[in-house]
Amino acid sequence: MKKFILDEDGQAVVEFAIIAPIILLILCGIIDFSWIFSAQLATNNCAREGARYASVSSSYSTLEYDTSQKVLSVATDNIKENIETAVVLSNTTNPSSGDVTVTITSEIKTLTIVANTIFGGNTAKLSSSVTMKVG
Repeated sequence: MKKFILDEDGQAVVEFAIIAPIILLILCGIIDFSWIFSAQLATNNCAREGARYASVSSSYSTLEYDTSQKVLSVATDNIKENIETAVVLSNTTNPSSGDVTVTITSEIKTLTIVANTIFGGNTAKLSSSVTMKVG
């Protein structure tokens, strides 16, 4: 009986069963937040490229459409499907003497239940805004 009480053959399995869900949650969180961080960097890049394009554009009548096409051309595949572009000129009467602000919003699907729980759904909404001097 004493040998049976002191036997520790199943100890490692029990310890692994206790710690495995925690390690799995941490791993899923790392994967999801890396995916979302990558999409945020892509959204920031789109806003910067859109603002640069809009600041050097000479056609103000089609500025929003042209800028949105430029943004779509530089967008990565993971944000390209659900991307919106807004272009605002600070001086609409004389655009060349003001600023242009380009705001990009995108929606990305989360990969695991960790981000679903944090964001309250299976998508995360990302946005970025860049202002540049027109000229």
